[in-house]
Amino acid sequence: MKPLLIALYLSLSVLVAGCAVSPQTITIVPQTNLSGPFYGQGRTLTIEVEDRRASSVLGSRGGVYESSSVITIANDINAALRLAAQSSAAQLGFDGSSSAAPAQLTLVLEELNYETVTKSLIHTISLNAKITLITTVGGSSHTGHYQTENSHQFSQLPDAQKNQQIINEVLSTTLERGFSDISLANFLAKN
Repeated sequence: MKPLLIALYLSLSVLVAGCAVSPQTITIVPQTNLSGPFYGQGRTLTIEVEDRRASSVLGSRGGVYESSSVITIANDINAALRLAAQSSAAQLGFDGSSSAAPAQLTLVLEELNYETVTKSLIHTISLNAKITLITTVGGSSHTGHYQTENSHQFSQLPDAQKNQQIINEVLSTTLERGFSDISLANFLAKN
């Protein structure tokens, strides 16, 4: 009888340990790949970034201790988004070589969320990124809202490297949508 109790105890210990999930810290490094239209036409573009998220925590990885198995950001997200926005602007032809009126762009990070739902041993990760781009030239302005939602299914919860990849992908896609917006290009062409 004792060996059966020991085996049962060990099985339960492994099961409980398997349900505990560690927190993760990821680095935000969004990268865009834009092919035009090249509406910058040499204009100077000053970029500012605002993080308006309610929490610095992206979300939980789930598990028994859901409130402590969170995903947080290791680097300065404002600086990372500014670099990505500057790269996007350069790809679209903003370089300061034109005498056109300079433009000011404010990138507002509204949301960046990570949610885990586990059913039948399948982990569904839902990601949501939402940004607002406010562009001003002289007294005129253009505001655009851009959002991307993705979901991924895994048989095992993703490690930090995979989470970093999928989070940066959703953020990169959202930035590409914003900078590729034809209404933004039209606004800059007229001002």
